[in-house]
Amino acid sequence: MSFIRIAVLFCICWITGFVFSGSAVAQSLSTASKAAEISVFGAYMGGTPDYGPHTWKGISAGGDFTVFPRFILKPALEVRGNVLSARAATEKTVLFGPRVQLDWRGRFHPYGDFLIGAGEILFHPDPAPGYSGDRSKVYSYGGGINIDVAYHLSAKFDFQQQSWNLGPNSDSASSGNFTLTPRTLQIGVTYTLPFRFLNHASDYR
Repeated sequence: MSFIRIAVLFCICWITGFVFSGSAVAQSLSTASKAAEISVFGAYMGGTPDYGPHTWKGISAGGDFTVFPRFILKPALEVRGNVLSARAATEKTVLFGPRVQLDWRGRFHPYGDFLIGAGEILFHPDPAPGYSGDRSKVYSYGGGINIDVAYHLSAKFDFQQQSWNLGPNSDSASSGNFTLTPRTLQIGVTYTLPFRFLNHASDYR
């Protein structure tokens, strides 16, 4: 499936959720139901960078703003930053985009996302004189699950597939663009910020 199709799919789900959320959020302000939440997360990350023979390790951190309409899909906006490093190079990304969440049996919150942003790769050692690193627009899509383990605290399991395009191949003997398709697996925690004006909308009455 192409990136455009994936982006369209997630955007349709995300926009649909917000359309249904309009009246539901307004109703929640008078019925004391949860209207929205802000959460932050941090995770240990392992991955295959598509550059070099080794599995890489790193960290990820970010946050989500999630709306809770009376609809099966819970739309959110997510921002995350990743640092993935090994002996061959270091990859850094800052990504932003829509996320769609389901709530199952109260404790389980599977989700999917489609993110876009900027990436930088720093090589060590340099693969060519004067070429120590490069930058790219990065697409990332995947999903995971948050599992509630305590008040405001969840365990996080996440998988992402990325796509990088670093432009023309630096090797004069090759043609085409230099592309990378890293994959990451993350294990971490999510913390929901206890903002009363989001979690207990009846305070406005």
